Amino acid sequence: MHVAYILIDAVIDTPGMRKRMNDKPDDFFIKPAAIADELFHLHGQDRSAWSFLTELRPFNEKW
Repeated sequence: MHVAYILIDAVIDTPGMRKRMNDKPDDFFIKPAAIADELFHLHGQDRSAWSFLTELRPFNEKW
């Protein structure tokens, strides 16, 4: 069994959040489909290189 912790450190792109944060650019939000794609990737990982922690953040985040 593969157990993983997925940290979503972003505002998810939903109609409600777009309305509340209408001054933010597109790349401020993380798309639900991109989250699903990453979870699917995690599910299919090669057993020789499993990841426990996956962090999802928007592209334009300033570090």
